[in-house]
Amino acid sequence: MTVPEEAQPAGIGWRRALVRFWRLAGPFWTARDSRRQALGLLALLLALNAAEVALFLRFNTWNRDLFDALEQRDADRVFTECGVLALIVIGFCAITSTALLTRRRLALTWRAWLSARLSARWLAAGQGGAPNPDGRIAEDARIATEEAIELFASFANAIITLAIFVGVLWALSDHPPVMIGGVDVVVPGYLVWLALAYVGAGLAATLLAGRTLVRSTDLRQGREADYRAALVRLRDASLRRPADGGVLARLFETLGQAFNRQSAAFAMLEVFVCFFTRFGLGLPFLIATPAYLAGVVSLGWVMQAAQAFTTVAGALSWPIGNMPRIATWRASAERVILLHESVSPAASTAAVAETPPEGAKLPA
Repeated sequence: MTVPEEAQPAGIGWRRALVRFWRLAGPFWTARDSRRQALGLLALLLALNAAEVALFLRFNTWNRDLFDALEQRDADRVFTECGVLALIVIGFCAITSTALLTRRRLALTWRAWLSARLSARWLAAGQGGAPNPDGRIAEDARIATEEAIELFASFANAIITLAIFVGVLWALSDHPPVMIGGVDVVVPGYLVWLALAYVGAGLAATLLAGRTLVRSTDLRQGREADYRAALVRLRDASLRRPADGGVLARLFETLGQAFNRQSAAFAMLEVFVCFFTRFGLGLPFLIATPAYLAGVVSLGWVMQAAQAFTTVAGALSWPIGNMPRIATWRASAERVILLHESVSPAASTAAVAETPPEGAKLPA
């Protein structure tokens, strides 16, 4: 028994992958039968992101209020701030849970649309084309749409966060001069510049470490698909000969090699991410300490500045935190693209629906 090997990574590049995936799946957002629901859910998701950032801004000022009250040993204010914190937490829980449900509903709707399009083209072409089409339609279409929604939502949140908190960090940098070595030092927006330098160095290192992760992720998904396809063929053919186990063993061995290669890439990336995140926990306090020791700011300012610095750095480092997810999306998106481009519609091209066929229903 021979099992066709899965196509190797296409290597079409990030930009081409985005463009080609958008050509394939983008019409979901403009199709007459899906755009109203899609755009409505998208608008709700963006509104929830904005509300979450606004609430986090209130939490940032709460930090300053609380620690100023602690510094002044004002028990009444501390008690009041505890009540404010309870309201903020309730707000966060309501927003994040609603946003999660919205993302999942939007991803399911998009997946249904894309799966219907891929299935219609594949069936009209006589079920030929790329290897393991069932896995590409069932699994890769799911990953490509779900991860795209998750990535978009987190990216939108990062952009909104930057739009708000860069201004906060700039304003916090505007305080009386700090004397260092007998010289009054004033650097407008210095907290913003330090955040940019810190994230820039971390991003450069992580992108270098993450280059192999994309290739190893694509290879592993291909091996997983090979193994699934072999199991399906064995089941359908009802083969029970001892030699069949050897085929599966060899496929699993290659799967294990791809898994180990991906693990090594993950470990390399984790080293950079671990250093970046752990060092970033203390860096903002070190940056804010000179102004506090000079007596030009309060303890509340230190806490607010540290949290704002961490927030801006977190938003700027969006590619660092999402590198594994981006790699997973790209691998699945390329496989879906290759399936769509490898199947040629049969002579009766009218049977091929470039949008879901009549009667195909999207999730309500």
